[in-house]
Amino acid sequence: MIAPLVLAAVALAAAASAQTDDAAPRASVPRREQFRVIYEWNVIDYEWASAEDREIYLNTSRYIPKNVLISGINFYGGNLFVTVPRMLEGVPATLATIPVQQSDTAPRLRPFPSWAANAVGDCAALQFVQNVEVDRNGTLWILDNGRVGTLTQNPDAKCPPSIVLIDLTTGKNEMERIPLPADVINPKTTYLNDLVVDNRHDDDYAYITDNSADDPGLIVFRRSDKKAWKIRDNSSMRSMPEATTFRINGTVLNLSVNIDGLALGPPMLTTNADIDRTLYYSPLASYHLYAVNTSVLRNESLARAGQNALRSYVRDLGTKASQTDGMKMDAAGVLFYGLIGNSTIAEWNSTTDFRTGQRTIARDPTYIQWVDRFTFDDRGNVYVVINRLYKLITNKVSLDEVNYRILKSHTGSKSYVWAEEPAGARPVPGSAVAHAASWSLLLLACARVLA
Repeated sequence: MIAPLVLAAVALAAAASAQTDDAAPRASVPRREQFRVIYEWNVIDYEWASAEDREIYLNTSRYIPKNVLISGINFYGGNLFVTVPRMLEGVPATLATIPVQQSDTAPRLRPFPSWAANAVGDCAALQFVQNVEVDRNGTLWILDNGRVGTLTQNPDAKCPPSIVLIDLTTGKNEMERIPLPADVINPKTTYLNDLVVDNRHDDDYAYITDNSADDPGLIVFRRSDKKAWKIRDNSSMRSMPEATTFRINGTVLNLSVNIDGLALGPPMLTTNADIDRTLYYSPLASYHLYAVNTSVLRNESLARAGQNALRSYVRDLGTKASQTDGMKMDAAGVLFYGLIGNSTIAEWNSTTDFRTGQRTIARDPTYIQWVDRFTFDDRGNVYVVINRLYKLITNKVSLDEVNYRILKSHTGSKSYVWAEEPAGARPVPGSAVAHAASWSLLLLACARVLA
């Protein structure tokens, strides 16, 4: 039974946890709901085809309840997509849905697109999904690492790391699999962690974090020709020694995890009247938030220019009070993120100075234990996954207590994918606007000839 708890948010906590500067500009923050628990589970279970199937999976260790953890979350239509990465054995399905509207406080997960599409060892199926995104066109972008058992002694690279696309608007849920080339990422060491999607007039791009222990970096994927390249920067993408120790509710663990969460800012107008956006990112083992313009990342030559090529373009925005896993930006440029060691959900309006503009919006050491991913629905609500990942890592998951929660708050926000472009942008060659302008000029020329 979910307790009718409203999680503590704010003003005093923000004053205690963030630096202040009376001279710094602060955008007004609308009145909003505090975060509340909408779903919680001691153990994650699935909608099985039959009770006999469940018993078979249990008896053959294809379903080990304490190894099943929710990580990513995204919204489309009447469903929340949730990811269940196969970090350990016994995860029957790695991508599933649950309803947005509550009918059960601990709903069973429905494998998506189907049970068959989640079969381990079938390279036409999903193997290890850490995160997904739904773009403004209704396309589901899925990161499939292809490698399972990442928390075991012998991870198994069963299939090539891939981007999988599903057009949700048709209802057919057909998967288009695009393997990422081995000269871009190493299938045996890569860990595709998070992604954002940039729907542009001329193309669609995805920016993806690879927090590989050996070769961390940002992968850029261009949809039109299915080309990918990887850009590296050791100074901003690798873990920092001073941030590798995590302390959560009496548990201490060391994690040297590289570039992890990322977020995409709203479109902005450049001096040349082009559209650009800012990509924000942080290693898990770091207190810093970094930023780089996406126009820089889309320059393929930087992937070939070596380790220092990106350095002059990266901006260190300042430090946070603790380490961050998941983060997401809304359409207005407000960043939502977790502070793991502080049991906190925070936000920052990107029009302000990061060093003085951070705000605590919820804090609770019982209900907020390891903030993972965020998503927004179409009614102004933000959702966040709390998954106590540190318990799974340290093999201390107890099925007698709540391990996973989804919290919700009405903020009036919508996802960054719906951010509007500023007025005054010049048309992109090949776009509908450019074609319309060309036809107008042609008609004008014809009129003059006929006059």
